[in-house]
Amino acid sequence: MATSTARKRTTQVVTEQPEHRWPAVVAVVVAVVIYSFLPSTFISVPRYILPIISTLLAVPLIVLNPHRFSRETAWSRGLSFGLTGVILIFNQVEVIGILTELINGKAHGSTVLLNASQVWFTDVIAFALLFWQLDGRGPVSRRLPGDPVPRDFRFPQEDTGKPTPWQPAFFDYLYFSLSNMMAFSPTDVMPLTMRAKAFMAIQALTGFALLALVIARAVNILA
Repeated sequence: MATSTARKRTTQVVTEQPEHRWPAVVAVVVAVVIYSFLPSTFISVPRYILPIISTLLAVPLIVLNPHRFSRETAWSRGLSFGLTGVILIFNQVEVIGILTELINGKAHGSTVLLNASQVWFTDVIAFALLFWQLDGRGPVSRRLPGDPVPRDFRFPQEDTGKPTPWQPAFFDYLYFSLSNMMAFSPTDVMPLTMRAKAFMAIQALTGFALLALVIARAVNILA
């Protein structure tokens, strides 16, 4: 009986309208490919390490939910955050490297502009994955009937004043991440928790620093 109860607590199953898996898979592939083709490196480990780690973490997740996010376990949630964390950490190190080169005046023309653009777009994807998994414990938990887990973000579709079956999908978080990276503040989606505000602040600061320094560098190149 104890084992059965523990299993129920660690495994969640969605039976109605689970979210599609492939938008998130495509986003991960794009982020890894962009990182792999960065024109310069600020990390001592080889470039192929990130694709290998990402693949090892992603394969069990795809096997568990090949088409839709209908099931979640404690280990699958850990792997999901691990995959997002690896992409985010690798990319943030690249951000620091680019900013260091720009501040020290060692950046070289079009190379650093291309590098900064790739890192910027990867950051949009990485934070979208983070927000998507963080909000209400992720895509599986958000679609459980009567799920009591508090939400980290509030979307305008949820402010109609009446119950709605609508639930955010990965693309909603991707758009939200893009707008936060460009506007440096929430546009239509409101953060509700301290951790949501903290991660949004990190992303906004990253986006502002990259755009400000890269634009300044571009002006110097064109002048």
